[in-house]
Amino acid sequence: MMNELQSGDPQDNRYDPHSTGGATEADSDTDTTSTATDTGASTDAKTTTIKSATATAATATNPAVSHIHFPLRQVATAIVSISALASLWYARAVYNTHTGTSFWLFWVALALALGVWAAAIWFHWWRALPNAARIPIGIVLCVALCGFGVSQAAVVSHMRDEGDWNLDYIIVLGAQVHRGSPSLVLRYRLDKAAEYLRANPGTTCIVSGGQGPNEPYAEARGMADYLEHDAGIDASRIIEEPDSTTTVENLRNSRTIIDSANNTGNSTSSTASEPSIGIVTNDFHVFRSLQIAHDQGYTDVQGIAAGSPRDMLLNNMVRESFAEAKYLIKH
Repeated sequence: MMNELQSGDPQDNRYDPHSTGGATEADSDTDTTSTATDTGASTDAKTTTIKSATATAATATNPAVSHIHFPLRQVATAIVSISALASLWYARAVYNTHTGTSFWLFWVALALALGVWAAAIWFHWWRALPNAARIPIGIVLCVALCGFGVSQAAVVSHMRDEGDWNLDYIIVLGAQVHRGSPSLVLRYRLDKAAEYLRANPGTTCIVSGGQGPNEPYAEARGMADYLEHDAGIDASRIIEEPDSTTTVENLRNSRTIIDSANNTGNSTSSTASEPSIGIVTNDFHVFRSLQIAHDQGYTDVQGIAAGSPRDMLLNNMVRESFAEAKYLIKH
């Protein structure tokens, strides 16, 4: 009896479905909350891990992404610095040729400019300039480069001129002479003139050039001696013009001699009666010589391009661009 009472004791809830369900739900809620918390933490950890892995993969794919400016700046600075050193070396080489001009200083100035450019690249000076300064500087540089390119194309366009056969006259433009011999540049001109005169026995040669401050005698005198004694050209075919000091004067004074010999100075005859004339000069100098000749009234004139020292060709061509700019400004 007592056992029955004990087994039916309302306080004994071991078999009470409500009591059992409450305990199960409580346990379930506790487990669910714990599981949700764990799941949320795990998801956040996985998200962080994925982002980290993605960033690592991007860095591995493009290792320069965080330093993209530094290697480019380093390479650019090195290239410009090497160019500055090369320009300085070339200035010394030009100076050692003793051409009688001071254009070797241009290469020194270029080396200094390149040195400043290298520093500007390394220290970001260009970026520090305001647009009000950068735009005008950029425009000036672009115009200068375009002008240089056009002038160089014009120079190259006449570097292989040969001239027609049997011209009435050829004018050999002067260059520096040393005691006892012409300079290397002038020998190229004289050898080309001698070659033409041998092939065209009816052509008369005018050698044009005065005496510079560093020359022992007039260039025309040294040129005539070389053609006569070294090249074997008959002296009767050579006319000296010993007073000019520039290309403009070379052509002006030579034209006076030609007009005097042909009585064409005051002639009103047609251009067909004009004597045919060839200008013998180094290949890099032909374009500007023809330009000056046309400006002085030459009508039947052609270029005859002689060679030039290849190691000095860069210097001579760049110098021609500056000489062309100077000539255009003055005219």
